[in-house]
Amino acid sequence: MRLTKISKPKIHYFNPGHEAAIHSGSAHYTPTATVRKMMTDLALLPLWYSDAGDYVWVDNIVDAFGFISTIPHEIRPQACPISLAEMPELYANIISLEAAPWGISPQSIHFFETLRSHLPLLSIPQWNETLVCLTSRCTAIDCLLELSSLTNVMPPQIFTNLNDIQKFMETCPLPCIIKTPFSCSGKGLRWIYSRKWDEPTRRWISGALKKQQSVSIETALDKVCDFAMEFEADGDGHVIFKGLSVFNTSADGAYNGNVLAGKILLEKYLTDFVSAGDLDKVREVVRTVLEKRIGTTYKGLLGVDMLIYRQNASFHIHPFIELNLRRTMGHISLQLGKRLVHPSAQGRFIISCQQASEAYRTHLQMTKKHPLQIDGGKIRSGYFSLCPVAAGTKYRAYVEINSETK
Repeated sequence: MRLTKISKPKIHYFNPGHEAAIHSGSAHYTPTATVRKMMTDLALLPLWYSDAGDYVWVDNIVDAFGFISTIPHEIRPQACPISLAEMPELYANIISLEAAPWGISPQSIHFFETLRSHLPLLSIPQWNETLVCLTSRCTAIDCLLELSSLTNVMPPQIFTNLNDIQKFMETCPLPCIIKTPFSCSGKGLRWIYSRKWDEPTRRWISGALKKQQSVSIETALDKVCDFAMEFEADGDGHVIFKGLSVFNTSADGAYNGNVLAGKILLEKYLTDFVSAGDLDKVREVVRTVLEKRIGTTYKGLLGVDMLIYRQNASFHIHPFIELNLRRTMGHISLQLGKRLVHPSAQGRFIISCQQASEAYRTHLQMTKKHPLQIDGGKIRSGYFSLCPVAAGTKYRAYVEINSETK
C-alpha cells in the first residue's frame, strides 16, 4: 500500500501544543506565553522535515536567512523561509501552495486563511469536529481497551469531580498519574505518591477539572524504555507504518529528546527487552485499530506513544499510552536520521528549555566543545543547532552525534 505523494509545495507552520487549541474550539485561540516562546524560538524546525521547494513560516525573515547562511552547504536544507510581512517581493511568483501545520486545529486553519489575500490558491485543510474527540486522551483509552489481547495493563479511569477522585485514591495502587484529556509530550499530568494530597496537588486537580471538565488516572508502571510507533494516514481509511522512535523523558514524564540511529539499532534498544515478534504483532494490531478509529476522518502523520515495563521479573509492552494526531518529534527524528547522521554514527535529537542567558551560553560552549565533523554530506560527530540561538533564546532544538555506534 502506498500513499499518493502530493507534488504541490507546502508552507509549514510550527504550532506546538495544538491540542490546547483544539480543546478551546476557537479560531482565535491564543497560546500561552510559554508556547508562543517555543513557537518563536523553534519556528525554523520544519526546515529539517520539509522538501525542496517548500516554505517555512517565520516572523523574522532576515534572521531566518541569516541562520541558514551559517549552515554548512553539505547539510543545508532546501526549503525557504517565508514571511509576507517582510520582503513580500520574494514570494510574488508563488502560485499554489498546500498548508502544512504541525497540528491541525481551528486556530491553525484560521492562521492560513489570513494568508489567502497574499496566496489566493493556498490549499487549506478543512476542520472536522470529530477530531476533537480523536485528539482527547479518551480515544487512547478506547484504543487500549481494543488491544486487550496484547496487554494486561489496566486502562486509565476517567473522573469528572473531586469527590470521586478522592474516593478512588483511597484504594488505587500508588504511585499513579493524573492526566488532563487535552495535552501532549508529558505535559498536563501530575504524579501522585501519597493518598494524602498537599495543597498544590489539590489546586492542580481542581484547576484541571475546571479547565478541561475531566481527568484520567492510571497506575504508574515500572518503566524501562519509552518508544513510539510512527504512522501516516492517507485519508481513505489506510494507515501505514513509518518507523520506530525511541525517546527520553524527564522524571516527571516530560519529553526531552529522541535517539538518532538506524532502524536496526533502534529495534535493538527494544529487543533487548521484548522479542521482535512481539513488536511486529503490536505494530500490526495497532495499525488495524487506527484504521478503524481514524477511517477517513484524518489525513496526515500521527504517532502512538508506548513503553516497555518490568513486571514480575519479565518485560512487557504497553501498546497505547497516547495518540498524537500530528507530526511528532519521533517523525522528525526519523527524518534527521536519514538526512544528517552518518551511517557509522548515532546520537540524540534534543529539545531543551533554559533561561535565556543560560541557553545561549550553553549553545556557545557546546559549539566549541563538540565541533561539527561532516563526512560525505552527513554528520559524523559534533553538536549542531537546528534553529538559531541568540541571547534571548530559551528553547533549543539540536543534535549531538557520536562518531561511533554503540
